[in-house]
Amino acid sequence: MNDHSILVSAVTSNGVAGSEFSELEIRLTGDEQRRLSEQIAAVNFRLRTSSCSYKSGFHVAGDPTLLIVLAGCLRITLRAGDHRDFSMGKMFVAQDYLADGVKFSPEIHGHRAEVIGEEGILAVHVKLSRR
Repeated sequence: MNDHSILVSAVTSNGVAGSEFSELEIRLTGDEQRRLSEQIAAVNFRLRTSSCSYKSGFHVAGDPTLLIVLAGCLRITLRAGDHRDFSMGKMFVAQDYLADGVKFSPEIHGHRAEVIGEEGILAVHVKLSRR
């Protein structure tokens, strides 16, 4: 068997400071014809559409959620101005949160989402767990 892995972008935080980008390594096992990860538990999934004019305010994910973009392009921007674009076939995990007792500060916490381009997005949201 050959071991391989894929990297999945993530928006993370320690619950107190601002959000940041990181990478999650998902190990795959199998052979040249087929490789799979271990089972990844999920709470539920939802389908999402957003128009080409969609732009959210800053927020945190709360519960870790895998987003898979099926159509269009979604830009995720952090408070520091760093951003990443996720287009058709790309995915990321939104898992930034606020620790117990920490109040959301729009100057420090969160990320925002914005549809980029003339096409709206179609995405799958998979809630991985409840925080």
